[in-house]
Amino acid sequence: MNEERGLAPPEDGCEGVWEKTDVRHGGHRVGHSLHILVMGDDSRGLARALTEDMALAFPNLCLDRIDGPEDLIHYDSTLKADDHVILGLVTSEVEDIDTALELVEERPILAPTNWLIVTDETTHSDLARSTTSGRLASLVSVPWTVELLIGQSYSTMVNHLKGEGRTPEEILELIGEAPANAIQGPILEGLDLKEEQVVRLLLEGVERVLGHRPRLVIPTGTELAVQGQPVRAVHLVLAGDVSLHRDGLRGEVLAHHATSGPLIGLVSLARGENAFFTAVTTSTARVVRLTNEQLEIALLREPALAAPLAALAIQSLTRRLMRAEDLHLENALLAADLEAQRTALEKALEDLRATREQLVEKTRFAMLGELSAGIAHELNNPVTALARAAEHLSEDVDRVLAAVASLSQAREAMHRALESSPRPTSEERELVKLLLPEVGGDRRLARRLVLAGVVDPVRARSFAQAGESTVEVLESGARIGSSLRSVLAAAERVIDLTRSLKGYARPDAADFEAVDVSAGIDDVLRLTDYRLRGVEVIREGGPLPPVLAHPSKLQQVWTNLIVNAAEAIEDEHEDLEKRRKAGEEALFARGTAPAQIRILLEEEGTFIRVTIEDNGPGIAPEIVEKIFEPHFTTKAGRVRYGLGMGMSIVHSIVSDHGGRLTVESQPGRTRMIVRLPAMKHEKTPKEETR
Repeated sequence: MNEERGLAPPEDGCEGVWEKTDVRHGGHRVGHSLHILVMGDDSRGLARALTEDMALAFPNLCLDRIDGPEDLIHYDSTLKADDHVILGLVTSEVEDIDTALELVEERPILAPTNWLIVTDETTHSDLARSTTSGRLASLVSVPWTVELLIGQSYSTMVNHLKGEGRTPEEILELIGEAPANAIQGPILEGLDLKEEQVVRLLLEGVERVLGHRPRLVIPTGTELAVQGQPVRAVHLVLAGDVSLHRDGLRGEVLAHHATSGPLIGLVSLARGENAFFTAVTTSTARVVRLTNEQLEIALLREPALAAPLAALAIQSLTRRLMRAEDLHLENALLAADLEAQRTALEKALEDLRATREQLVEKTRFAMLGELSAGIAHELNNPVTALARAAEHLSEDVDRVLAAVASLSQAREAMHRALESSPRPTSEERELVKLLLPEVGGDRRLARRLVLAGVVDPVRARSFAQAGESTVEVLESGARIGSSLRSVLAAAERVIDLTRSLKGYARPDAADFEAVDVSAGIDDVLRLTDYRLRGVEVIREGGPLPPVLAHPSKLQQVWTNLIVNAAEAIEDEHEDLEKRRKAGEEALFARGTAPAQIRILLEEEGTFIRVTIEDNGPGIAPEIVEKIFEPHFTTKAGRVRYGLGMGMSIVHSIVSDHGGRLTVESQPGRTRMIVRLPAMKHEKTPKEETR
């Protein structure tokens, strides 16, 4: 008869146990190294009854008791190195069990201990961490059944000692046999046996009721059950293999082979359902066939058969379930692999499209290369004629002006403008300041004289006194010289471009020569002046040492960088106008500062450095590195004339010249910095020919 405890008052015969087990006063039993610890203050009548039951059940072990986790430090100090706390019991009288058991883990001797929780509460919120940590062995409700409590306690101690590597013989020697009234054993008999043993037990039981059952020899390929058809009998497979298949939308799929198990058709037969699988023998099989009625008779006359039958069914279904879970995981992995392959395929297709576009583009450039020689010839002839005509015109105008003595000043101004290079804006401002006192403070007149090439204060005073007509003649001569120089520079630029076209088709290293970068940038500024309207251009620095380069290709670098800077400013202006028309309050990234392009020429060790800076909108950080990719543009949606290869070509040209192109950008400022190796002074062509 089972005995319930936990709510009744203590028995008189156990009165001394409560005092003796209190480690704060009584100490430990001498000669006992295996301990059971009870934690609880008996404030709700649980700890005392629990202590008494455990003392009666396990008299050969040292039973210890503390009121709560606050006593753990003292308890731990009483234990020796060879002591083992093989079981802990804590009652719901302890306020926070999770925290109490976490404190236990801090004590090396107590850390491996597993715990039974004895509780009179219906709900616990203080066991979540203990449940997941593995410290919790079992929960016992009040009132408890002594037999179950003792059985669970004994099993927990056995598992603890097994975890320490103890053999069954050593465990028996340490804690003895389980108490006679302890409830133990598996949930279902047969689950701890091998499948062949369970089959034999089941068959022996059936044959005790029904007599000897014939063994059927089934050849390979025989269907024992058919999917969707009624199941007439259970087949107990004694030898051979059976596979389970299911028909799907895409044909037959093998579901189980090695995991089919020896019991075929039991679940469908018991539930009265049609077969879920088609069962087919894959080798010659020996089976016993049992109908539903035969199974019912056997179970009715020998109820003990239910245990091996259930165990066999559970083992078979567990194996199938595990196989199904494995298949599920395999499918998940396959799906992940498939997704990765799909992503890789998409990338490969995208790369293929990009490669195709590049091939088309290269084909287009190849065609341009084939046409470049003819185009260069067709352009070169008329432009050369234009250059010669400009030279002849210069000579003729010079002769005409020389023939008239009163036009000698105009002739000199023409020669100065024709032969001199444009001055930086800062230098012009200084010259204007220099001439102001000589022209009576007339800034406009001083600027006109500077533009006409007059920089000597004495001559400036003379021209100012000569009157307006003399200044106008002087300006006309300077404009003629400047215009002729521009025509000649433009013609030379076109001739250089035609040479570049030939160079694209047939690069020629011999085209490299000593190049004056300062002069090249000045020419580009003149030729791109129409693109720079409304933009203040500041050119600073120079002169620089020459660089060994292809002149026209360097001109292409400066042209691209300067035009890109101008277009960035122009595009920001267009965007701002659209936003303002839409009612937005928008400002330039540069604030209220005027649009500006600054060109700085510097020496940097053995390199020259050209910085082209604009105060446009800037380039987003995520696309700064992309601007050097072929066909990449930040001008989406705008019509720009060109091949879409500007910055890519610039980067390539600079690299081909042994230089480096870098970008620094933020809202309101973008810097394109070109570094090119300078020629050594002693190797300049002019000095070599001296």
